[in-house]
Amino acid sequence: MVYFLMLVLPVISFCQKTNDSVPVVKTDYLTKSKSQKTAAFILLGIGVTTLTIAAVGDLDLDVLGTVVIVGGVATIASIPLFIASGKNKRRAMKASAFIKMETVPLIQKQSFIQNSYPAFSVRFSF
Repeated sequence: MVYFLMLVLPVISFCQKTNDSVPVVKTDYLTKSKSQKTAAFILLGIGVTTLTIAAVGDLDLDVLGTVVIVGGVATIASIPLFIASGKNKRRAMKASAFIKMETVPLIQKQSFIQNSYPAFSVRFSF
């Protein structure tokens, strides 16, 4: 048991720490931005259409209030989606990914040496 711990301890202490979360990359931000912008245009179109129908005045007074409220809410709800879409697009333009060389200390013949290996890196500038 002691020998097993002596073999496992150096492996654990020199391993690279991993994150459980998957990093979001440029394409993810761009697709999220595009879907938010599409939803914002749909809400804006619904809002403008219902408000235009209400402005024409061919509706009963019972339905007019509901149509104006739905149109106003849809139009106002599109604003945060346009803002979020712009933020995600700016984040996508600032994200960059590259490969760089990292070093790890290894024990070899009772001494530490620095071993190099390639690592994929993602950088976000906020």
